[in-house]
Amino acid sequence: ASRNDCTIDKFRRKNCPSCRLRKCYEAGMTLGARKLKKLGNLKAQEELEGSPSQGDGREMTPNMSLTQLEGYSCQPIFLNVLEAIEPVVVCAGHDNNQPDSFAVLLSSLNELGERQLVHVVKWAKALPGFRNLHVSDQMTVIQYSWMGLMIFAMGWRSFKNVNSRMLYFAPDLVFNEYRMHKSRMYSQCVRMRHLSQEFGWLQITPEEFLCMKA
Repeated sequence: ASRNDCTIDKFRRKNCPSCRLRKCYEAGMTLGARKLKKLGNLKAQEELEGSPSQGDGREMTPNMSLTQLEGYSCQPIFLNVLEAIEPVVVCAGHDNNQPDSFAVLLSSLNELGERQLVHVVKWAKALPGFRNLHVSDQMTVIQYSWMGLMIFAMGWRSFKNVNSRMLYFAPDLVFNEYRMHKSRMYSQCVRMRHLSQEFGWLQITPEEFLCMKA
C-alpha cells in the first residue's frame, strides 16, 4: 500500500498518480508563482471604491436608466489579478509529421495534460483566498477540478483561435474531425466542441471567461 512516499522520476512518474499529483502540487508552489500581497484588503477596498457616495443621502432606485447603470462598473482589482495569473498556452510536443493514430494522439494528450497540470497548480495557488485553505483542502480542490479547468480553457482557445470548428488542445495539437475519430473518443470531442460553441453563442468576453473559470 502507498505511504505517500513513492519515488517519482522520469521513468516511474506514472506508477502512483497520488504521489505524482502531490509532487506536481509541491512543485507548483515553488516554481515562481506570483505572490499576491495584501489580498486580505481586497474585498474591503472593492466595497469602499465600488459603493455609491452617501454624501447626498440618495440611494439607487429601480427606475434608473440603462445609461445611468452603465456608469457603475465593478472595480477591476480582482479582474487584474486573474489577468496577471492566467497561465501561458502550453505546447504538447506533438510531432505533426507522423501519421495520426490512437496511440500517438493519446500519448500527446497525456503529455499535454502533465504539462498543463503544473500550470493549473500555480494558477490555483495564486487565486485570492486559495492559500487560506488547509493544504489537504487545496489538494482536494485541485484533484476534483483540474480536468474541468483544462477542458474549459481548451474550449475557450478553440473559440478564439479556430472559431470552434476544431479542438485547439495546443498550438501543435489541434483536433479536426479525422483526429476526433482516430482518438476513439469522438462523442467526448463533440461535447467539448459544443462547449466551445457556447462561448460564441453567448458572446462571452475575455473578462467574463476569466471570471467564469475562477
